[in-house]
Amino acid sequence: MKKNLFLSLLFVTGLFVANEAKAAVTPIAGAVDPEVSTADSPKWYTMMSSHLTDNTRQNRFLKLDGTTLKTEQFATGIPADQVTEAFLWRLESANDGTDSHVYLVNCNGQRVFVPSTATAEDGSTYINTPLEMNETGSVWDLTTSLATGITTDCADKQYALRFVNYSGARAFMNAMDGGTNFGITIYAAGVHQASGWFFYPAEYTAPAATKTVAVASSDNEKGSVAIEGSEESSIEVTATDSVVVKATAAEGFMFSRWLEQTTDSVVSYRHTYTYKGSESINLVAEFVEKGYPIMTRFYVVDLDQQNRYLGSASYIAGGETHELFTCQTESDLPFTAYKTLHIPQVEGAVIDKTKTPIELTEDMTSFILKFTQYNSNITYNNGKTDFVCQPELVWTRQALYIDWNNDMNFEGANEIYESVGDNSASNNFGDPNGSIPEGWQRTINIPQGTKAGTYRMRLVHMAPNPYTENWPSKLFTEFYNELRNGIAYDFDIHISEVSGINAVAAEAIYYDAQAQTLVAPHMERVVVYNLAGQAVLQAGDASEVSVASLARGVYIAHIDGKVIKFMK
Repeated sequence: MKKNLFLSLLFVTGLFVANEAKAAVTPIAGAVDPEVSTADSPKWYTMMSSHLTDNTRQNRFLKLDGTTLKTEQFATGIPADQVTEAFLWRLESANDGTDSHVYLVNCNGQRVFVPSTATAEDGSTYINTPLEMNETGSVWDLTTSLATGITTDCADKQYALRFVNYSGARAFMNAMDGGTNFGITIYAAGVHQASGWFFYPAEYTAPAATKTVAVASSDNEKGSVAIEGSEESSIEVTATDSVVVKATAAEGFMFSRWLEQTTDSVVSYRHTYTYKGSESINLVAEFVEKGYPIMTRFYVVDLDQQNRYLGSASYIAGGETHELFTCQTESDLPFTAYKTLHIPQVEGAVIDKTKTPIELTEDMTSFILKFTQYNSNITYNNGKTDFVCQPELVWTRQALYIDWNNDMNFEGANEIYESVGDNSASNNFGDPNGSIPEGWQRTINIPQGTKAGTYRMRLVHMAPNPYTENWPSKLFTEFYNELRNGIAYDFDIHISEVSGINAVAAEAIYYDAQAQTLVAPHMERVVVYNLAGQAVLQAGDASEVSVASLARGVYIAHIDGKVIKFMK
C-alpha cells in the first residue's frame, strides 16, 4: 500500500506540475521589462494582454481607438507597418515618492484614467466601467504579476497595473471580453487572465508637425500672388520649413503689405516675404494705387536712438537762400514714436515736406541743399519705461534720390545720387566745413536737358547693413524699402521756364529783385498770380509795382497783355 500510495502521490504531483506548466501564459516572443521614461526622451511599447484560455481574447494589444480604449488581436504580434500611435504607450513616473507608481501615457500625450464610478469587486453582478483618457490620468502600481501573490503560474516578463487610488481591496487594469467590445476596465483578480500585460519595445519617430500656408490677393485686378516653388495658392509643409511668398503689382498699382486673412494684423511690408512661423497661416497681399515707394523704418539697438530728425532745411539757388522748414518742437518734426525693436513700422518713416517746393529755373545746372540736425532731446515712454532720445542724426549716412523721369520710382538714369556721411560722431556728411552747430550742405547737380516741371526728391538718412559703397541702389530692392536706424524726407523740386522772362526783358519790362518791384515804362493793368492760379496782387496806371508784400515763391505777372514769370 505504501508503494501504491507513493505511486498515486507521484501521479498526482506529476499532474500538478504538468498543469502548472500549461497554466502560465506563453507570450509572443520579444517581451521585456518595461522602463519609465519622459516625454522628452520616451521609451515606447506595445502592450499585449495575458489572457490564457479564450482564443478570441488571446494576443490582444492595447489600443486607443479614437477616444475609446480597447484591444485588437494580432496572433503573432503587430506587423511593423501597422504600428501606429494608437498602439504606442510609455510609462511615466507619478513622482509621488514610490518608484513603482506610474502613469500610462499614449503617444498622443493623454493618460489612462479611471472614472470615479468604476468598481473592481466581484459579486453577483460584474460592473465593467470602461476606462477613459485625459491629461490628468490615474496612478498605477507597476509590479510583476508574480509579485501580486494572486497566483504563481505567471510567465516571465508578465506585469500587472494596480489602480493605486481604489477604495476596495484591489483593482487591476483588465482587458474585457467580446461581450463588452474588448474594452478596458479594472478587475479584482486574474492577473494572467487579461489583467496581466506584456511589454514589447517599439521604434517610433513622431511625424514632423506640418503647417499650411495659403496666399491670396486683396484684388486680382490690382496684383497677383504666388508661393515660390509651387503653382498652387496653398501648400502644406513641415512646421519648421520656410515658405517664400511673392506679390506682384499690376500696371498702375503697387504692393502695400501682407495681412493675415480676416484681420488688420500686418505680417510684412516686403513684397517678397519669407514666412518662418510654425503655425498655419492665410496671407493676403494688399495693393494700392501707384505712388512713390512706401517705406518702413526699424531700430536695432535701443528705443532711445530714434531721434534722427532734421531740425531745418533750406536751399541756395541763383545766389539766394530759401528756407524749406524749421523745427522748434517735437510736434514740428513731427515726432512719431517707434514702438518695437527690429519690427518694421510704416508710421513716421517718410515725412512729407512737399508743401514748400524748391523753386528753380531751366537755366540752372545745380542747387545747394542745406540741412541741420534737430538738436533737442525727445522723451518717449513705451508704456513701461521712459527713454531720453538724444539727437543722433550724425550716426547715419545720407542718400539722395530725384525722380527726374516722373515714373514714381527712383531707379532711372541720374536719379540715384552718391551717399555722403560716414556714420560716426564726427560725421560731416561730406561737407568739410560742416558741423552740428552750423549744419551741412551738399551740391545737387541737375541732369542736362531737364525740362520745366515738378520732380520728387527723397532725402534718406539711415545706417545700412550690410554696408557697401553702392548701398543707395539697394535701398528699394535688396533692402525692401526699409530704413535701418533712420528716416526719410520728401521734397518737390519745381523748375520754371526762363524764356518768358527773357522776352519781357527785351521789351524793358522786368522784375527788380533788389527793389522787389515790377518795372515797365508804363503799366495800365497788372495782375500777379501764384502757381496755383490765384490772383494775389492787382495794380494799374504805374511804372513800378511793389511785390514786397508777397511771400517768397514763383509768380506769373500779366502786364497789359504780356506775361512774365519771376521768383521773389
